[in-house]
This record gives sequence, C-alpha cells and structure tokens, in this order.
Amino acid sequence: MALIPTLLALGVGVGLGIRWGGNFGNVADWRPELWMAGLGGVTLWIVLDVTSLTGSLAVLLRLVGLVLVLAFAVLNVRTGGMVLVAAGVGLNLLVTLLNWGMPVSGSALGSSGAAPEGVEVDTLVLTGGREVADGAVLGFLGDVIPLPWGQVLSIGDLLWLTGLALVTASVMRRYQARGGRGRSYSASLSALGRGPAPRRGPGLHPSRLGDRGSGRSRR
Repeated sequence: MALIPTLLALGVGVGLGIRWGGNFGNVADWRPELWMAGLGGVTLWIVLDVTSLTGSLAVLLRLVGLVLVLAFAVLNVRTGGMVLVAAGVGLNLLVTLLNWGMPVSGSALGSSGAAPEGVEVDTLVLTGGREVADGAVLGFLGDVIPLPWGQVLSIGDLLWLTGLALVTASVMRRYQARGGRGRSYSASLSALGRGPAPRRGPGLHPSRLGDRGSGRSRR
C-alpha cells in the first residue's frame, strides 16, 4: 500500500465529491457489505508497510490482504468506482500469486531513486512480500511504474487508486451504479429469494385463456 498515492487519491475523491454536491455526512451513513474484510485487508497492507517482514510470511500476508480487499470490492461493486478497485486488486493478486511475491522492476527502482547509492539493485532485499524480478511471469503487471519520491507502482495500483478516488466521491454523493440510491446490495439479493410477486386478478395466465374465450362465445 503506497501511502502518499493513497492519500492523494483520497484527496482527489473528496474534492470531486464536494464538487459534485456530496458531503461528509453521507460517508458516516455508508454501510458497505463485508466491511470487516476490507478493514482487515487494509490493516494487513499497513502492517507490511511499517514493518520489515520478508520471505514467505510477508508474501502470505500480502495475499491474504489482497483476497480480503478483493472480496470487499466485489460485494460492494455497485458503489461507483468500486469496479476499478476490484480490477486493480485482482491484477495485483494474480501477479503476486503466480510469482509468490510482487515482482519489482530493477530499472524502475533505479529510476525512482529507491535504491541506495552504490548498491546493486539486483542485490536488494525488499520487504512487504516484494522481490526484485525483471523476468517474472506477467512481470508487466508488477511494480514497474517509478514515482519521483522513491516508490514504484503497478498497473493494478493505478487502477485501484483511481477507483478509490471515485469510490470516495460516490460515497460522499451517496451514489450507486445500476440500482439507484441508498439501497444495499444484500437487500437487492434478498428479493430474489422471495420468488415472483403474487398475481392480482385473472391476468393472461395460459390456464385462464380458455375460460376467457368461452365467456366471449357464451355472450
């Protein structure tokens, strides 16, 4: 989890939300599905950022965090922008799982200034379930985009950060895609389990067509 880009995305989302007529009161009223999973996944990301964990344990924690956030995003996909969060996290999960660690481009590390002077990039030991691997499987989905303040992002990061900004703006506006405002995802699904609504009046059910036809003939 890149702290500076995340804060920037949140700031952009707040700005867009205010510009589009939203307010912070709507954020307090938001009740997303499976919010504990999302909170747990983000917490794991923060732990990996502030500690120096390496090796398989760090990779495992990274994968668990990605799965939790992905589940949260999928269940709340009707919130505007959440589909981008799901897509970005899904790409990061895929490349991390295939390589048992997030592959990081050595050249991108050098361009961002993250590598200390006089140290060979290939010899760096990265924390947080990442590894320097220029020849990784689907390596273009890894951390290959250098930022000027010493961070490297992936395509998936750009997607979910963009989605985060849109989600923030949508929550401030209380906007949900394809379903109107204020109705939860679980409420939409629960209606499916109740079956068809009861029919009122004779209608045009096939079993009554004969009666209707015979009635006309008798008149």
